[in-house]
Amino acid sequence: MKIRTILLATSLISSSAFASNINFDYVEAGYAKLTLDDAEVSPKGLGLKFSKSVTDNFAVKASYIRTSDEESASYTETYENLPVKVTETGEVTFSQLYAGFGYLWHLDENKVVEMAPYFGKLKVDIDVSTHASANYMGDTINVSGSDSESEDVTLYGLEANYHFAFNDALNMVLGLGYERADYDYEPESNTFYQVQLNYTFAENFTLNFAHRNVKDYKNTGLNIRYNF
Repeated sequence: MKIRTILLATSLISSSAFASNINFDYVEAGYAKLTLDDAEVSPKGLGLKFSKSVTDNFAVKASYIRTSDEESASYTETYENLPVKVTETGEVTFSQLYAGFGYLWHLDENKVVEMAPYFGKLKVDIDVSTHASANYMGDTINVSGSDSESEDVTLYGLEANYHFAFNDALNMVLGLGYERADYDYEPESNTFYQVQLNYTFAENFTLNFAHRNVKDYKNTGLNIRYNF
């Protein structure tokens, strides 16, 4: 019922005649934030996206998001009555790569329905460095070490997006989707939703806010888009 109400409202709002700014030919870059449920890290970084329409009803697209965060902690431990100061620093980096295509149904000039399957890769890199120092008989002893590990996850997904324009400068995208993540221990499938608001402030340039909410993680971005 809520989805039907939203679609009806947007249909009424965008019913007046104007030049549509819905576009599937662009490159964009901007600020990206990854939010993980039940995690203390808050990775931030860069997002890139590309889309190209091959025909009026078919487009190819790809995106890449790289975010990272760093945590450090210091503490003192005692070994055989000798106090040792330990500092640990950990950095986690997330790389998300998606490639797919979209089937486009133009309901009218200002409304487009898109069905888009995609393939993705999620890579997690963790680097940990440890430094220990102690004062023994007037001499300072320093010991350092590091360790790293990584994990790759393959993603498969399908999303349905509704593009609609409010006027010749402002348009919006509402989407629902399904994603399967092939983790080593057990595959996991989740539904998700996404929202994007696009504001065209110059002839070929658009500012957009995008949010994608999957069960265990959320991607949020603020981007500048060049339309070609």
